[in-house]
Amino acid sequence: MIPERLRYVDPVAMVDELRAHYPYEGSASELVKALKYRRETALVDLMAGAVSEVFDQWDPEPDFIVPVPIHRRRLAFRGFNQARLLCEKLPSDLVTEHLVRIRATKPQVELKPEQRAKNLIGAFRCSTSLVGKRVLLVDDVFTTGATAHECAKAMKEAGAVWVGVLVFAMRRR
Repeated sequence: MIPERLRYVDPVAMVDELRAHYPYEGSASELVKALKYRRETALVDLMAGAVSEVFDQWDPEPDFIVPVPIHRRRLAFRGFNQARLLCEKLPSDLVTEHLVRIRATKPQVELKPEQRAKNLIGAFRCSTSLVGKRVLLVDDVFTTGATAHECAKAMKEAGAVWVGVLVFAMRRR
Protein backbone atom coordinates (compact mmCIF):
# COMPACT_ATOMS: atom_id res chain seq x y z
CA MET A 1 0.00 0.00 0.00
CA ILE A 2 1.23 3.51 -0.79
CA PRO A 3 1.84 5.68 2.27
CA GLU A 4 -0.64 8.58 2.34
CA ARG A 5 2.19 11.11 2.21
CA LEU A 6 3.16 9.78 -1.21
CA ARG A 7 -0.31 10.22 -2.73
CA TYR A 8 -1.53 13.63 -3.69
CA VAL A 9 -4.55 15.07 -5.46
CA ASP A 10 -4.76 18.77 -6.36
CA PRO A 11 -8.30 19.68 -7.44
CA VAL A 12 -7.26 22.80 -9.40
CA ALA A 13 -4.33 21.34 -11.32
CA MET A 14 -4.33 19.53 -14.65
CA VAL A 15 -3.06 16.40 -12.88
CA ASP A 16 -5.90 14.34 -11.42
CA GLU A 17 -3.76 12.09 -9.23
CA LEU A 18 -0.10 11.76 -8.34
CA ARG A 19 1.67 8.77 -6.82
CA ALA A 20 5.30 8.02 -6.01
CA HIS A 21 7.17 5.09 -4.57
CA TYR A 22 9.61 7.19 -2.53
CA PRO A 23 10.00 10.71 -1.20
CA TYR A 24 12.64 12.62 -3.18
CA GLU A 25 15.34 12.62 -0.52
CA GLY A 26 18.27 10.51 0.62
CA SER A 27 18.88 7.32 -1.37
CA ALA A 28 15.97 7.90 -3.76
CA SER A 29 17.35 11.32 -4.70
CA GLU A 30 20.80 9.81 -5.26
CA LEU A 31 19.37 7.05 -7.47
CA VAL A 32 17.55 9.58 -9.67
CA LYS A 33 20.69 11.69 -10.06
CA ALA A 34 22.89 8.65 -10.75
CA LEU A 35 20.59 7.49 -13.55
CA LYS A 36 19.92 10.88 -15.07
CA TYR A 37 23.27 12.64 -14.80
CA ARG A 38 25.85 9.87 -14.45
CA ARG A 39 24.09 7.51 -16.87
CA GLU A 40 24.15 4.58 -14.44
CA THR A 41 21.58 2.57 -16.38
CA ALA A 42 22.24 -0.53 -14.26
CA LEU A 43 19.84 1.13 -11.78
CA VAL A 44 16.91 0.92 -14.19
CA ASP A 45 15.83 -2.56 -13.09
CA LEU A 46 15.55 -1.50 -9.44
CA MET A 47 13.85 1.82 -10.23
CA ALA A 48 11.46 0.38 -12.83
CA GLY A 49 10.52 -2.33 -10.33
CA ALA A 50 9.57 0.33 -7.77
CA VAL A 51 7.46 2.16 -10.37
CA SER A 52 5.79 -1.13 -11.29
CA GLU A 53 4.87 -1.80 -7.64
CA VAL A 54 2.98 1.49 -7.48
CA PHE A 55 1.34 0.86 -10.86
CA ASP A 56 0.07 -2.53 -9.69
CA GLN A 57 -2.00 -0.72 -7.03
CA TRP A 58 -3.64 1.61 -9.56
CA ASP A 59 -7.33 0.97 -10.09
CA PRO A 60 -8.83 1.36 -12.58
CA GLU A 61 -6.01 0.72 -15.01
CA PRO A 62 -5.36 3.58 -17.47
CA ASP A 63 -5.96 3.29 -21.21
CA PHE A 64 -2.42 4.48 -21.96
CA ILE A 65 0.89 4.90 -20.16
CA VAL A 66 2.96 7.81 -21.48
CA PRO A 67 6.56 8.49 -20.46
CA VAL A 68 7.48 12.18 -20.22
CA PRO A 69 9.30 12.90 -23.49
CA ILE A 70 12.66 14.62 -23.69
CA HIS A 71 13.79 16.74 -26.63
CA ARG A 72 15.68 14.93 -29.39
CA ARG A 73 18.87 16.92 -28.67
CA ARG A 74 18.80 15.93 -24.99
CA LEU A 75 18.08 12.33 -26.01
CA ALA A 76 21.12 12.38 -28.32
CA PHE A 77 23.29 13.84 -25.54
CA ARG A 78 22.09 11.53 -22.75
CA GLY A 79 21.52 8.44 -24.87
CA PHE A 80 18.22 7.52 -23.23
CA ASN A 81 14.98 8.90 -21.86
CA GLN A 82 14.89 8.00 -18.17
CA ALA A 83 11.08 8.16 -18.04
CA ARG A 84 10.86 5.67 -20.91
CA LEU A 85 13.27 3.32 -19.12
CA LEU A 86 11.13 3.44 -15.98
CA CYS A 87 8.24 2.02 -18.05
CA GLU A 88 10.16 -1.21 -18.76
CA LYS A 89 8.22 -3.27 -16.20
CA LEU A 90 4.81 -1.78 -16.97
CA PRO A 91 2.34 -3.44 -19.37
CA SER A 92 4.03 -2.87 -22.75
CA ASP A 93 0.72 -2.88 -24.63
CA LEU A 94 -0.28 0.27 -22.71
CA VAL A 95 2.99 2.21 -23.10
CA THR A 96 2.80 4.74 -25.93
CA GLU A 97 4.67 7.75 -27.25
CA HIS A 98 1.49 9.83 -27.74
CA LEU A 99 3.13 12.86 -26.13
CA VAL A 100 5.99 14.61 -27.92
CA ARG A 101 8.35 17.36 -26.88
CA ILE A 102 8.21 19.99 -29.60
CA ARG A 103 10.53 22.57 -28.11
CA ALA A 104 13.89 22.32 -26.38
CA THR A 105 13.94 23.88 -22.92
CA LYS A 106 16.53 24.65 -20.28
CA PRO A 107 17.00 21.80 -17.80
CA GLN A 108 14.50 22.30 -14.97
CA VAL A 109 17.15 21.58 -12.34
CA GLU A 110 18.93 24.81 -13.33
CA LEU A 111 15.85 26.97 -12.67
CA LYS A 112 14.16 28.47 -9.64
CA PRO A 113 10.70 27.06 -8.89
CA GLU A 114 8.92 30.14 -10.25
CA GLN A 115 10.87 29.89 -13.54
CA ARG A 116 10.09 26.23 -14.16
CA ALA A 117 6.47 26.66 -15.26
CA LYS A 118 7.36 29.41 -17.75
CA ASN A 119 10.21 27.33 -19.14
CA LEU A 120 7.86 24.54 -20.24
CA ILE A 121 4.93 26.49 -21.71
CA GLY A 122 4.19 25.06 -25.14
CA ALA A 123 6.91 22.42 -24.95
CA PHE A 124 4.59 19.40 -25.34
CA ARG A 125 1.82 18.26 -27.66
CA CYS A 126 -0.08 15.05 -28.33
CA SER A 127 0.45 13.20 -31.57
CA THR A 128 -3.02 11.62 -31.49
CA SER A 129 -6.50 12.16 -30.10
CA LEU A 130 -7.01 11.05 -26.51
CA VAL A 131 -10.75 11.74 -26.42
CA GLY A 132 -12.35 9.91 -23.50
CA LYS A 133 -9.09 8.23 -22.44
CA ARG A 134 -7.47 7.81 -19.03
CA VAL A 135 -3.75 8.46 -19.33
CA LEU A 136 -0.96 7.75 -16.86
CA LEU A 137 2.15 9.92 -17.22
CA VAL A 138 5.42 8.39 -15.97
CA ASP A 139 8.52 10.32 -14.92
CA ASP A 140 11.51 9.87 -12.65
CA VAL A 141 10.79 12.67 -10.19
CA PHE A 142 8.12 15.21 -9.25
CA THR A 143 9.41 18.39 -7.60
CA THR A 144 7.45 21.56 -8.44
CA GLY A 145 4.94 19.86 -10.73
CA ALA A 146 5.69 22.11 -13.71
CA THR A 147 6.53 19.25 -16.08
CA ALA A 148 3.56 17.14 -15.03
CA HIS A 149 1.23 20.14 -15.35
CA GLU A 150 2.32 21.00 -18.89
CA CYS A 151 2.21 17.37 -20.03
CA ALA A 152 -1.25 16.87 -18.50
CA LYS A 153 -2.45 20.11 -20.09
CA ALA A 154 -1.38 18.89 -23.55
CA MET A 155 -3.09 15.53 -23.00
CA LYS A 156 -6.31 17.12 -21.76
CA GLU A 157 -6.29 19.46 -24.75
CA ALA A 158 -6.15 16.26 -26.85
CA GLY A 159 -9.27 15.01 -25.05
CA ALA A 160 -7.99 12.95 -22.11
CA VAL A 161 -10.62 12.81 -19.36
CA TRP A 162 -8.15 11.87 -16.62
CA VAL A 163 -4.39 12.24 -16.27
CA GLY A 164 -2.55 10.55 -13.44
CA VAL A 165 1.15 10.86 -12.72
CA LEU A 166 3.38 8.05 -11.50
CA VAL A 167 6.95 8.86 -10.47
CA PHE A 168 9.79 7.02 -8.82
CA ALA A 169 10.17 9.81 -6.25
CA MET A 170 8.50 13.08 -5.32
CA ARG A 171 9.37 16.03 -3.16
CA ARG A 172 7.31 16.12 0.02
CA ARG A 173 4.64 18.80 0.03
